[in-house]
Amino acid sequence: MNATPTAESVSKIRAAYDAHAAFYAPSVVTDAARLRDALFATAADHGHQPDADGLAWLTMAATEATSRKYGLPRPERPAPETYALHAALRKALVEEGLVLASDCPIRMGVGVDPLPGGPTWGMGNGLAVALYVDSGWELLVNTSRSRAFTIYAPATAAGAGEVAAIVHGILRGDLEDPFRSWSR
Repeated sequence: MNATPTAESVSKIRAAYDAHAAFYAPSVVTDAARLRDALFATAADHGHQPDADGLAWLTMAATEATSRKYGLPRPERPAPETYALHAALRKALVEEGLVLASDCPIRMGVGVDPLPGGPTWGMGNGLAVALYVDSGWELLVNTSRSRAFTIYAPATAAGAGEVAAIVHGILRGDLEDPFRSWSR
């Protein structure tokens, strides 16, 4: 289903995802909003009134189902596919104008240097994104020990582009810095 989601669904989905300690690519928000619209349409087809019948939980159903779709791969993705996604991520990060870090101590990670005048972490470190055969995209500080935050995005070259845009947004200070702002 490729219908444009309603503005209300996009707004409700963003609000639900904003409560989570993770990042959601625009395509994931759109996918969840489409699912919410479909769930509400099905409920209406069965005679339910969205405001009167307590159907707000359908928003959470759409967010959770969509998060699972873009989270852990099932079955595990093959190693060659994972390496191809790393290459797509490196390309997307460079296309975003970011400089790849010369060293990334994170296994299966791609590190980027901080932006001049932008935030740094630890001893002047930038950020890194890891992707394993059994994981989704994970955002970390480019150091040997870091908390990880999931970036829900498709495991595709286009998804790698969305991940790169999120990383760039954090480095510019346009997106909330999860390592400083979320206490979860």
